[in-house]
Parts: sequence; structure tokens; C-alpha cells
Amino acid sequence: MLRRNFFLTTTALFGSCILSSAAFSADLYVTGEPVLPTVLPAVSGLNGKISLKGGALDEEGFGALQGSVSLPLGQRFGLQLDGSVGILDEEFTGGVGGHLFWRDPSYALLGIYGSYTTVEAVDGDIARLGVEGEYYWNQFTVKSVIGAEFIDIDAPVNYNETNLFAFSDLSYYATDNLELSVGHRYTGEKHALALGVEYQLNQQVFASGVSLFAEGRIGEDDYQGAWAGVRMYLGDDKSLIRRHREDDPTEWEEDNLFGVINAAGSGKSVCVPDPDLLGPDEDREGYNTCTMEDIDYNPI
Repeated sequence: MLRRNFFLTTTALFGSCILSSAAFSADLYVTGEPVLPTVLPAVSGLNGKISLKGGALDEEGFGALQGSVSLPLGQRFGLQLDGSVGILDEEFTGGVGGHLFWRDPSYALLGIYGSYTTVEAVDGDIARLGVEGEYYWNQFTVKSVIGAEFIDIDAPVNYNETNLFAFSDLSYYATDNLELSVGHRYTGEKHALALGVEYQLNQQVFASGVSLFAEGRIGEDDYQGAWAGVRMYLGDDKSLIRRHREDDPTEWEEDNLFGVINAAGSGKSVCVPDPDLLGPDEDREGYNTCTMEDIDYNPI
């Protein structure tokens, strides 16, 4: 009898354990989900930014209003459109640009970049087409774009060339809202050092995302440029490093202006006399608009 009771008791306990385990497992199956790695989309959602900036490029006053809008194209691809209007040396300048790209915000970006900029101060324009990429590693980001640029300047020089252009930046985020960058620019057949800083203000005060930024260029032939401004981000509240990796790729409008200015001062430029200062005779005297000297002008 004792053995029989022990057997029944043991069997009941064992069965209860099995039923309890099965019920617990079933409950886990119903209420739980497998833990899978989260892959963020190329663009987190429709977003944009507006920048107001001012400074000097090659000792000429410069100011611009610039905007961008980015949108997802499915999970892995995105599109950004850029536009700007401004003044350089009291003359109009404007540009448009576009980025079509693949991106994994935890790893890298790869895409196609194109732009067009016109600069009335030198009666010229520049178009660019290239490939761009970004690589993300902890607090560091490497950005680069390379391709062909097509520069056409009519006055005060005659310059019509197709060149290589290449831009690159190494960014370090000292905090999630403070970016420090150093880079290189090659455009208009000249090199320059690029420096930049951007700081996003406290979002509890500026809920839509407001940042302050400044940039500088130190290039060949005593070229220098510096500007600063304020930028407003439109979209979800997030840190600056997340905005740069989840929302909008870099726009390069100031370096489009830099390329035109470089070309206008290139050694390949051809000096021409000012037609308004030429006389009526075949052997006329004029004024060279590049060397600022009087010349004898003998038309062919």
C-alpha cells in the first residue's frame, strides 16, 4: 500500500510539472515574439531642413537660404532634393541638387549625386555628377563624393572645362549633438582644407530641432572662405548624429560656389579687353580686365 501511494503521488507530481511546463511554454508562445535584429530604413520618414547662412567667399560677401527634403523609397533606398538662393558680391546665385541612395543607418550609405549652380557674379555656372558614400563607426563618420564637374564661365574670363571634383570629410561627434569635421576639397582644379562644426540646441526648448553651425575653407592661391548660420530640422525629434545618419545626406552647395570661383581665377583663364572701352578703329586700345593694364587690341 505504501509503495502504491508513493507511486501515485510521484506520478501526480510529475504530471503536474509537465502540465505546468506545457502551460507556461504555451503562454510564452502566445504572448512572446522572437527577438530579431532591428534594421532601420534608409530614411526614417519624410523630413527636411532649412538653413540661413552668411559670411565671405574669396573676400566677397556671401549669404544664402538653403533647404532640403528627404523621403524614403521603400525600406533600403531614399531620395533627397536640395535647393538654394543667395547673393555673392551683391549678385544672385542659386542652385539645385539631388541624392538617390541606398543606406543602412547602422553601417553606410552609397548613392548618386547631381547638382547645378549658377553664379551671376562671374557670369558662370557649374554642373556636377558623381557617386557619394558614407561610413559610420561609433562616433565617427567618413563622407565622400567624387565625379565630374562641368564649368562654364563667360566673363570676366573665358573658361569652359570638364574636370574631376572630389570632396571628403571626417566627422567626430564629441556628443550626440556636437559634430566636429575636417576634410578636403578639390574643385576648379584647386585644393582646399575644409573645417566645420555643428551643434544642436536643447530640444526641450527648440522642439523642432535647431542647430548652429560654422564652416571654413583654406585653399590654394590665397583662397579663403568662412560662414556661419542657423539650421532648423523638420521631422521627428532626435539627436544630431541620428539626423545625419537616418534622415538627410550632406549637401555641398558652398563647394559648388567654391568651384566656380576657383575656375574664375584659374591660370587657364583667358584675359579679354573690355568691349565697352574699345575705339572704332581697327588698331584700337583697350583695357585688359584681368591684368588691369592698357593694351593694344588688334582683332584677327
